[in-house]
Amino acid sequence: MSKTNREKYIDKLAAQLKKWDHELEEFEEQNKKRFSEFKQDMTKRLNNLKTKRSKLDQKMDQLEEVGETTYQSVRKDAEKLWKDLKDGFSSLRKKVKK
Repeated sequence: MSKTNREKYIDKLAAQLKKWDHELEEFEEQNKKRFSEFKQDMTKRLNNLKTKRSKLDQKMDQLEEVGETTYQSVRKDAEKLWKDLKDGFSSLRKKVKK
């Protein structure tokens, strides 16, 4: 016995739904992988910024303690850390906005 138009239509919809279910599963897996990679990258970046921030804090303490003779040397180190930290924050902001 041949299928009615209604049965053919239902079969067509069911087949398409199965295909879409498979695609949704693939998208979910891809999303999980991308999110995991993004999370790892963000954790690395955040830890790097925290380390630089801590080092800059230590340089500030040194600036308060050093005499005029070593001030310029410590200041150069502090300025480099400051720039690195500033650039790191800028890079992180751009990454988060993507």
